[in-house]
Amino acid sequence: MPYATPASLLTRFSDEEIAQRADRSIPRLTTGDLLVAVVAGASLDAWTAEEQAAAVKALGVINRALADADSTIDGYLAARYPVPFADAPTIVERLACDMARYYLYDDQATETVQKRYDAALAYFRDVAAGRASLGPDVQAESSTGAGSVEMSSTPTVWARDRSRGFI
Repeated sequence: MPYATPASLLTRFSDEEIAQRADRSIPRLTTGDLLVAVVAGASLDAWTAEEQAAAVKALGVINRALADADSTIDGYLAARYPVPFADAPTIVERLACDMARYYLYDDQATETVQKRYDAALAYFRDVAAGRASLGPDVQAESSTGAGSVEMSSTPTVWARDRSRGFI
């Protein structure tokens, strides 16, 4: 299950901004209203077939950016948590949106977009290192979880209290 959806991305940021970043054609055919309609699954009868096709393509770009954000997040959190989360904490959704927005900007990110992306990476690094938490409802893997090694042995055979006459 993805940490953020196209709808949550459009809720957090301007639909016009996301449409502009997702539709890279010239001239841009996808408007914010059209993108909102595509994401919501609403009727697209008000737009031309060419505009509809551009919006579907833009939605694919958005989904790819969200998937990239998810895989980056999983890469950091896999050190401490079983990923992917079935029900991700709200902070993960918010930071996934920040990261996906950065990916949509490609190499033209503004200073604000860059700072939000860098802050998200820093937060996930802190979580991976154990300096931050995802919240009280999310449990980290125990040290004896899958992939851990645990050793045990029987008590020692040669102990002072058991060796009679060999001191």
